[in-house]
Order: sequence, then structure tokens, then C-alpha cells
Amino acid sequence: MQILVADIGNTRSTLGLFNACRLLWRRDLSTDAVCSGTEALVVEPCDACVISCVSARASFFAGLLRRQLKCPVFEVSAAQSGLEIHYAHPERLGQDRVANALAASIYSVTGAIVIDCGTATHFDVISPSGAFYGGPILAGVETMADALVQRIPHLPSVALDPDADALSQDTISAINAGTIYAAAGGIERIVREICARVSYCPKTILTGGNARYIEPHINYNLWVPDLTLEGLCVYGERVLARMGRISA
Repeated sequence: MQILVADIGNTRSTLGLFNACRLLWRRDLSTDAVCSGTEALVVEPCDACVISCVSARASFFAGLLRRQLKCPVFEVSAAQSGLEIHYAHPERLGQDRVANALAASIYSVTGAIVIDCGTATHFDVISPSGAFYGGPILAGVETMADALVQRIPHLPSVALDPDADALSQDTISAINAGTIYAAAGGIERIVREICARVSYCPKTILTGGNARYIEPHINYNLWVPDLTLEGLCVYGERVLARMGRISA
């Protein structure tokens, strides 16, 4: 059975096609470009589709996808995930965070901290038993750089580079280094605070489109670029098993 998954974010969206839990292909798209019609959304036939939406723009993208597909389409629900969730309002929990928690348990039996670097950087804490315990949300590295330019208009826009230099000799490299190191420092401090609060030794799992900027500057255990897609596939298989469409 082939399952199409769609992680539809504020800035970027990713499609992936799985067959028997194996990722056949991945496509990265601009959410704005697809929603405005400047980038075509082309999908091939599949048996089911699982969608993660995080915003109104994402919902519009999801609508385009639903109209093209001739198969069951499921949107992630915390209540239907099978996860034990320790969160004040589970119905408000980001669908991508649910997917991350489902996938993280596959990679670590000692608990995990997922560091998902996107428009926002969010931390998903998963216990050794696979329960979800929330986690902080930090401005993403590109969001930090954009905010600086918006608040101080005479500063130039910067295309971020992971090769940051603390002894920067020009404005662009100075903004790049300040942003990269601030994000990396914030991530490591948050991970330390989480580890101080739990009684187990979680693995740190790095994922997300902006992870490439941060990866050289932090300590972590695993870098899993397709973690959210894998979690969406796990969710789809659980739903289909309950429906009797596939074996549990």
C-alpha cells in the first residue's frame, strides 16, 4: 500500500510517498508558490494520504491536494494518534508535533527530544514509553534574521550560511553569525533545561528545513531529515489498521 504524506508548513511544504514504510521520494515546495498558483502541485495515484496542516495557508494547500486525489485523505488528530499526551489542550497541539512524536519513538527507546527547525524551532519531548510531554517553541533561525531587518530597516537582508564567523568583519557576516550562534545557543540551553527536568536520558533528534544552519554548531545524537514524514506515515498506518485496510 502506498501512502502519500504532506507536511504543509507556513513557509515550506514537503510531500513524500511511502510504500511499506519505505520512503520512495520526497518533494520540497514553497507553500506560498503553490497557494498562489506559481508552482504546480502534481501528485501521483496512491492508496491513502495523510496531511499535517499548521495554518490557514496550509489548509488552502491541503484543499488543493484533496481535490486532486482519488483516495482517503486523513488530517492528523492528536486524539486519533494513539499517543499518550500530556498537554493542556491536546486539540491545539501542532499536527507536525504529533507526527514527530510518533516517529521519534522508533529511533529511541530511552526517550527523545526532537529539535524541529522551521519557521519556528520547536522541541518535542517524548518519554521512553512514547508519551508526549510538550516542549518550548523558539523563533526559527530565518525568522530571527528577518525580524532584525524588519525592526532595523537600514540593515541588509541576509541569506544565512552555516559557516558562521564570530569575528565577523562586515555587516552581512555579522548578522549571519549573530543569528546562527543565538539560535544554536538557545537550542542547547533549552535541551539542558529539559534534561534537568526529566529522569531519563533522551536522545536529541534534529530535523526540519533549517537544521542545516544549526547542525554544525550544536551537539545532538541523530539528524533525521524525514522525521515528520515518517511520523505521518506511522499515523496513516495506524488509522488504516483500525479501518481494517491493512494488518496492524
